[in-house]
Amino acid sequence: MSDRTRALVPARVTDERRRELAERLGSVHVSRIHEMPRIELYLDQLLTLVAQELEFMRLPDETLVTGSMVNNYVKQGVIPAPHRKRYTRRHVASLLFVCALKRVFSIAQVRQLAALIWTSELDLEALYDRSCEALERSLAARFSPGAPAEPTVLELVDTSGRAADPELAWLLQAAIDALAARVVVEQTLLLGEGEAR
Repeated sequence: MSDRTRALVPARVTDERRRELAERLGSVHVSRIHEMPRIELYLDQLLTLVAQELEFMRLPDETLVTGSMVNNYVKQGVIPAPHRKRYTRRHVASLLFVCALKRVFSIAQVRQLAALIWTSELDLEALYDRSCEALERSLAARFSPGAPAEPTVLELVDTSGRAADPELAWLLQAAIDALAARVVVEQTLLLGEGEAR
């Protein structure tokens, strides 16, 4: 292996560091709708909350979300516009969805997924909560040798509580699994960089 190639390949990650990463990512908890603040938030509070919720995927020196990003997402129709410059739980959930998925997909693709959701008859609170659960399961499964070979599929319900749109459920689950895989790879590579220092 040349010196140049060796410099690009991170050092081997120790078993202890990998166990610590597995424990950290296996215990990720993204707040559910009922766990979010009931009060309306100002932009700086929204940014802080979203950054805290997605800390598990942050890379060094990375800013996950800024005020200008939020304004652009509103202009593009990816998240709803604030009411009198205040943001609700729906805004928080929408922004978490966008910031997480843009890790893997272009903003145009995230906008397409969001449009499929907004135009559906889905129970949005249930969708958000179940998506959080699916992400947490997918992250934990990356480190579990006994994880099921068959991928789980997100269960969506409409506003009346009936099962809804299996194709959209499959698509969202695939997006969540792609996000989990990316986070695990990025965080594992960071461990290797730390070992090389």
